[in-house]
Amino acid sequence: MPPVKVLLVQWGANTTYATKRATVSEIEEVFRNRPVFRTNLRGRVATHLAVGSTDAGRKVTVAFIYYGETNTAYPITAWERS
Repeated sequence: MPPVKVLLVQWGANTTYATKRATVSEIEEVFRNRPVFRTNLRGRVATHLAVGSTDAGRKVTVAFIYYGETNTAYPITAWERS
């Protein structure tokens, strides 16, 4: 897997669903705070997972579609890790 480098978080029609358990700000903070990137399971809408923390220290996982040619993440959903 080539390295994942997210330079832009793109929001769109899925924003309401993506932010049910984490805010837009929290999701963007996860990407800024050097998360660990993982490939998601095959057959899932989201291609990757970002496992990281918000500025307040909340541990959050973000499932997202990664567009490598533009280094863009399109969040699908997010949840707090225990």
